[in-house]
Amino acid sequence: MSSALDSSAAFGDQLRSFARAIGQIVLQRNAATGALLFLAVLCASPRLACGLLIGTVTGNVINVIVEDRDAPAFRDDLYGFNGALAALAAFTFIGDASQAAAVAIVAAMFATFLAAKLTRALSRYRLPIFSSPAIIVTWCWLPLFADRGDTGAIPQVAAGFIPMLQAAFAGLAPITFATGALAGALIAAGLFASRPSQAGWAIAGSALGATLHALGGANDAVVLSGACGFNAALAALAAAPLGKRYALAAIVAAVLIERAIDCAGIAALTAPFVLASWATIVLARRSSGTSKQGPETGDSHVVHPHA
Repeated sequence: MSSALDSSAAFGDQLRSFARAIGQIVLQRNAATGALLFLAVLCASPRLACGLLIGTVTGNVINVIVEDRDAPAFRDDLYGFNGALAALAAFTFIGDASQAAAVAIVAAMFATFLAAKLTRALSRYRLPIFSSPAIIVTWCWLPLFADRGDTGAIPQVAAGFIPMLQAAFAGLAPITFATGALAGALIAAGLFASRPSQAGWAIAGSALGATLHALGGANDAVVLSGACGFNAALAALAAAPLGKRYALAAIVAAVLIERAIDCAGIAALTAPFVLASWATIVLARRSSGTSKQGPETGDSHVVHPHA
């Protein structure tokens, strides 16, 4: 009986660790956050949910091979999220299910290998890797296999408070390659489960990002669809621990970078968030005259670690 209980406890620990790894997609080491993120993806697309599971499992397996169990990747449950993002990209941009699954597994493997390398390289500058490995790997295969760059026509939505509120929530959904206000609301709920202020920053970042894109000339239908908020939301989450002014600076920088990348004809993915967050972290350190300003970013990109 005791061995059965021990086995059950071990499985529960593994399941919580798995969920926390998914939660790291939105910078939270929290099992409830990860579970709600998975539910958000599942509600948006069961196909994407399969990709999320494939990528997280693959990342876990590869990390067992390349990392020591005392490494920060295990300590902070960072082993799966870049693999998950790489796999989600494959299932988003590749229509054929078999080809998408194959690319997802290979991409998740390479993203996890690259994450280990970049973590060591960026640790010298005390910078987190964020989603950079998944971005780099996706950019490598995207010109070769992508056949779903256009996800379809975006329906016209009347402007107003309610549509803008829906757009603010919908702006969180593309963080996991999902769409829709429901998926975004579930992601916001996951952030709230970690810490209420995190949900507030994410929604505020999404809303402000969409507003800035609109002022920059983005199509109203695109803005109201929620397609313009996710990079700004992530940047707000990453920079909020540094202070309000840095969070606002990161949001503005993410929007400017995203528009520049879009004008270049490149799939931005979450690169604007990564670049804006790195720049903001460096700016905060230089402003304070220390290399240790802000959260401990050398080992992980956890904003608020929770069990």
